Amino acid sequence: MGNATTGRIAGKSYIRNDYTPPIFHICLIICSLLFILPFVIVISASLTEDSVLAWEGFSLFIPAFDTLAYRYLFTNPRIVVNAYNVTIFITIVGTFIGVLVMSMVAYCLSRAHRTIKRVMSFYIYFPALFSGGLVSSYIINTRYLNLKDSVWALILPGLINIYFVMMLRTFFRQIPDSIFESAKIDGASEYRLYFTMLLPLSTPVLATVAFLNALNKWNEWYIAMLYISVDRLMPLQYLLQRMMMNLQVLRLAMEKVPMMVDVDAIPCENLRMAMLVVSIGPMLIFFPFFQRYFARGMTVGSIKG
Repeated sequence: MGNATTGRIAGKSYIRNDYTPPIFHICLIICSLLFILPFVIVISASLTEDSVLAWEGFSLFIPAFDTLAYRYLFTNPRIVVNAYNVTIFITIVGTFIGVLVMSMVAYCLSRAHRTIKRVMSFYIYFPALFSGGLVSSYIINTRYLNLKDSVWALILPGLINIYFVMMLRTFFRQIPDSIFESAKIDGASEYRLYFTMLLPLSTPVLATVAFLNALNKWNEWYIAMLYISVDRLMPLQYLLQRMMMNLQVLRLAMEKVPMMVDVDAIPCENLRMAMLVVSIGPMLIFFPFFQRYFARGMTVGSIKG
């Protein structure tokens, strides 16, 4: 489970024992399993009859297997696949452009002269404290920028996140200035410093910001509700929300006005869980690729000095 290493500090020998007790590994395994259990319960609930969920609640195992929720979701697979394509596009393109622009802004803030830096910081951070309001932004985006019913309406309005800019700026400040000064002596331009030196040295924070930004883009539905009114441009989260709202309205109407259809035959809770599985599944696949950078990137700025 471990080994001992020897060495010398200030002329004195020491022995460091790297032995890790087995109970430590057992506790980590138990915690990992506890983190997985909620997702297993969600999958189990999505494959359980809705009436059974109403009476018995959620369970780790499937008491009554039923795929009605998934059959309802994929009644028209073309719409779901199109929503997936829109979401994947805005996630990839929005994340790439967003990280590029935010890293450029953070680079300017970390390398600019003190006077210019204060002006730039005030110009960037002040709007984060006092928003212009929903009505004004909607008028600008629809009447002047013509983003109504455009896929760019899902990318451009939320392109820059001030919190991510602060993370990037803090990390860039930790890079020694001597690296940039020596490159400038050799004749390197600011563009070359940024693309060939800064970005390769900032892989952990860039990967962290890219993953968090991709999560925001993947879960985007509010901006789509404001600017998207055509089915072909609806992202996945907004499509699932509309499906759930339509189903709730239908159930409420059937309860008030009795019809020839059984209300209990319409999925409700299991449909919610099925939507959750469909929406978060792809992000669980991509998370391991960012995991080795995520822990280091999230601790940016925690150590001073």
